[in-house]
Amino acid sequence: MSEPLETLVDELRQYFKICEDIHSIVRRENQYLNSKEPHGIHQFQQARKDILERLTDAQMRLSVHKTSWLRVPSHVRSKRPEVGHLIRQTLDLIMKTIVLDRENEQLLLRHQMVPHNRLPSANRQNPHFVARLYTGQRGS
Repeated sequence: MSEPLETLVDELRQYFKICEDIHSIVRRENQYLNSKEPHGIHQFQQARKDILERLTDAQMRLSVHKTSWLRVPSHVRSKRPEVGHLIRQTLDLIMKTIVLDRENEQLLLRHQMVPHNRLPSANRQNPHFVARLYTGQRGS
């Protein structure tokens, strides 16, 4: 049982490293967007595309290990606190990255750097839109 746990820990470390790389890209993008004249933002888009395949592969490998980890008795899991620590670290980093990425989206909109076909729907900002869809009411 130790070998699958070691593999899980290794996979979690690799996944965390990928999340660090993504956070680094988003952080550099944020610094760039906060500069006086941000142009050429496409360099970050390519970096995001390049890392996407690594992220997808890592997620698939982790999902395989997740089921085996959940089958491990709790008293055995409690002897491996690094697994929980790595999961918490990774989730914290993902949340930081999401918040920073949303800020980047706002900066892109403010600098009018989003192509028209990629602009978010105005209904995204309207919390009652979905409710009206279900009740059949028209927008006011």
